Amino acid sequence: MSETISFGGLVVPGTYVRVQSEGLIGAAAVSTGNIGIVGTSAVVDGDTSLFGDFATAKAAFALPPGAPAPASPVNLLRSLELAYRNGARSVYAHALAAGANQTAFADAFDEIVKEDVNIIIAPELSTEVALAVLGPALETAENAGKDIIAVVGSDEDAPADIVDQVPEDDRIVFTAPGVMGFDAGSGGAIPLSGTFSAAAVAGLLSTLAPHQSATNKVLPGVVRLVNRFSYAEITQLLNARVAVLEQRGGVRVVRGLTTDPGAFKQITTRRITDFAKAGIRKASDPFIGRLNNVRVRKALHGAIDGFLTTMLQDEQLTGYNLEVTATRQDEIAGRAQVTAVLRPTFSIDFVAVTMVLE
Repeated sequence: MSETISFGGLVVPGTYVRVQSEGLIGAAAVSTGNIGIVGTSAVVDGDTSLFGDFATAKAAFALPPGAPAPASPVNLLRSLELAYRNGARSVYAHALAAGANQTAFADAFDEIVKEDVNIIIAPELSTEVALAVLGPALETAENAGKDIIAVVGSDEDAPADIVDQVPEDDRIVFTAPGVMGFDAGSGGAIPLSGTFSAAAVAGLLSTLAPHQSATNKVLPGVVRLVNRFSYAEITQLLNARVAVLEQRGGVRVVRGLTTDPGAFKQITTRRITDFAKAGIRKASDPFIGRLNNVRVRKALHGAIDGFLTTMLQDEQLTGYNLEVTATRQDEIAGRAQVTAVLRPTFSIDFVAVTMVLE
């Protein structure tokens, strides 16, 4: 017999069971470190592919032995290698033909953001073009209910010129300077533009939980920077909201910043908020189309509360308040109102020490 029955419509005697399963609904898993990348390749299939390691990606995009090289440089594999050497695990890659223009990159990112990605990069593009392509892609994704950040590197060397490039966007991480990368052709290290630093930083971010800051974290796949900034220059760049790299006990991120001058200055605040939004959506979506009554709203409250409790246990939040309500007018309109007050965790960026000598 059906588990969804109307007791008011019973005619034939018997036992009828109605099962109300809303109390068992919970939030599905939320991804946090999937990278989306678009770049030029000698091998192009026109699709977006998911790779779990660099060897598989290399087999897909590398030319077979003896095949003629493309007329223009291709850099997708170089970007992928930097990302994987710095911790990337799941990467959605879209290959374009050598010499692809800005429109081709923009169209490819429109496809990339449809996938389950959290971080997007285009290391081979100039900084100006990368911002022009990735900014709208982030906006498109957010309007579609997907929360993504982009990492963009600077192609300038002088701190003053780098500062002039920094946008104001709470979903963009801007990094400098360039890094030394491995060149398969020569078997040695070659200097790479600061735009390729985005691949290394994205790889690092993909390894970190939303509440774990990139501040003071070492890039395991980078051993040397193309140029090094002085203390005064690092200060200048940090004040301009650049996630600057320095060579000190390895190459590390000085401070994990977005380019937002306001509430989302720390990358962790942006990522914690995005993680909460995704989890609340996944907990709420199964309730769409169900009854808007006290019992079901209580179950909705329980599903969201269960997800936020895990965030609290994982130390992503220091506390939260949650309410699920509906007035009679809300019920008529088919709305349930969820109000969540979240208190995200912040990282320690400074340790202030006072020494008292006696």
